Amino acid sequence: MRAKTAMFRRCAAACALCLSGLALVTFVPASPAGAAWDGPWSASASSRAMSPLSGINVLGWGFDDPWAITSSGAFVWIVNSGESVTELSASTGAFVKVIRGSKYGFDGSLSITSAGGHVWVVNEGDNSVTEISSSTGDLVKVIRASSYGFDDPWAVTTDGTNLWVTNKSSVTEISSSTGALVRVIRASSYGFDDPWAVTTDGTRLWVRNQDSVTELSASTGALLRVIRGSRYGFNGSLGAEGITSGGTHVWVTNEFANSVTEISAATGALVKVIRGASYGFDDPSSITSNGADVWVSNTAGYSVTELSASTGALVKVIGSPSYGFNGSLAITWRGTRVWVANSAGNSVSELSSSTGALVDAISGSRYDFNDPDAVTSDGTHIWVANSSGNSVSELSASTGALIKVVGGSGYAFDGPSDISLVDGHIWVANRYSVTELAVSTGAPFKVVTGLRYGFNYPDGITAAGTDIWVANEANSVTELSASTGALVNLFDGPSYGFSGPSGITSAGTHIWVANSSDNTVSELSDSTGALVKVISSPSFGLHAPSAITSNATDIWVANEDGNSVTELSASTGALVKVIRGSSYAFDEPDAVVSDGTHVWVVSYDNSVTELSASTGALVKVVSGSGYGFDGPSAITSDGTHVWVANTDGQSVTEFPAS
Repeated sequence: MRAKTAMFRRCAAACALCLSGLALVTFVPASPAGAAWDGPWSASASSRAMSPLSGINVLGWGFDDPWAITSSGAFVWIVNSGESVTELSASTGAFVKVIRGSKYGFDGSLSITSAGGHVWVVNEGDNSVTEISSSTGDLVKVIRASSYGFDDPWAVTTDGTNLWVTNKSSVTEISSSTGALVRVIRASSYGFDDPWAVTTDGTRLWVRNQDSVTELSASTGALLRVIRGSRYGFNGSLGAEGITSGGTHVWVTNEFANSVTEISAATGALVKVIRGASYGFDDPSSITSNGADVWVSNTAGYSVTELSASTGALVKVIGSPSYGFNGSLAITWRGTRVWVANSAGNSVSELSSSTGALVDAISGSRYDFNDPDAVTSDGTHIWVANSSGNSVSELSASTGALIKVVGGSGYAFDGPSDISLVDGHIWVANRYSVTELAVSTGAPFKVVTGLRYGFNYPDGITAAGTDIWVANEANSVTELSASTGALVNLFDGPSYGFSGPSGITSAGTHIWVANSSDNTVSELSDSTGALVKVISSPSFGLHAPSAITSNATDIWVANEDGNSVTELSASTGALVKVIRGSSYAFDEPDAVVSDGTHVWVVSYDNSVTELSASTGALVKVVSGSGYGFDGPSAITSDGTHVWVANTDGQSVTEFPAS
């Protein structure tokens, strides 16, 4: 029975590895600097010079359980864990973009192919196929009508004219130019039995079943033959790329037997079953050929085996650790390169097809973003708090280069949720504590913790005068001395109106707290902490206020449920205006910042709205795949650059502020 969830598929792959005597396990040290240790650690970037930032930059990206891979010639496309596709330049290996979002319909996506300006992704969980433009990465269409007969669609191939998708017991043929259904091929005579892989040479189609191969006419879908029998050695195949055709032969991987079967493409006759220790086959799961050579990825063997396509003779086994092979479940060839997707290593290995030499081991960025939830800047540096990574990444504001990543028990980071800069120190709000760092070195200065401080899942941190103010989810605000970290006061009680505090800011002589649970804003005196007022009138348009910011004259509140922004006077708390309307494109806005000239509002739908700070007028809506917004959750600006933390995309997007 075919696997039904991504987790089950991973377990199946791991079990296959165990059958070979190896487990697909990668041990990662607790610190990126080396072996695990308890003290504070700091991982620094190389000293390689980087150019000043220009245009739009997406910093931080990585593969997420890459399962399948294809090349369109100019680009390489990798399917990640069923929810996204990473695009690389085929000529340089450079990152182009990560494609994700509900509109693409990615769901249990474990197979991909490309031809003629299109890329197709099979979505097993959604019984659909997604078509993407190979030149832009834009969505062309999602094909999911019942007439297509998709039923646990698994593998896909194309000859440029038609597309074939394997289902549980059938094959769906689609026009690659229009996406129209050509036919659904099904009948017991075809012998389809959970077909895991498919390939074509344009004239014939070969479908890899559990213990057989079905050969069809590519032009008519007519059955030519079912190839089966113990002499063929067919024995298990979990990968969607476990069969390939090249020239006069068809090659099939047998994962559980650690062998490869070679068949005559013309007759279906057995040529040979290739096995033996010298070939290095160890859970061979995927295979590709350019007509002259055949390359086999060995998932449990951390290697690639190269064969002669004309004789089946061993050319070489490539297995040096420098290649980065780790749970390699997919392999493809195009031009002078062979590309290997390493599922367990979250990387892609690029080889020379003529020599097998390593060209590059591509593993994404070194920024170590891990659910980046907060970001701040002093104009020279950018600091990003990683809530799941329990770390802080420091970047150069002028080049975007990584300076260092700091973390470890000495910092006591624990789900850091906000970050603020005060007089040469960085303050990081954790679940039940606040960590103070030195801006110049990144070293931990102090960790402020204890029940008397009242820290409880703080949702905001700000500075006012000589003190630090922390808004706690438990309906309180903690005031600390910025110079000593000592507790100044803990403000709580019903009179303050705190109810699910979701953000805090300061302006002039006042502190402002957004209360998301009861649609209010509390204003306090920053000198005494006394309550000034609780703003709650419906005219203010406060509706699940999720974030708050200020400049010298105004307070700006993002209303997540109201799809609006409320502007208040910083001197009086009076309503200036409620900004709403479709032209602003607010969609559950949950972060806001002002640099004095602009106000930037982050929306859940992967966009940023820019307003004039002086008038509140719309300047522009920033969106599109080129920005790489992916679950944006925090934003900062120094007036020259805008930085957006993408929690889902494990990245930070930078673009010019003007």
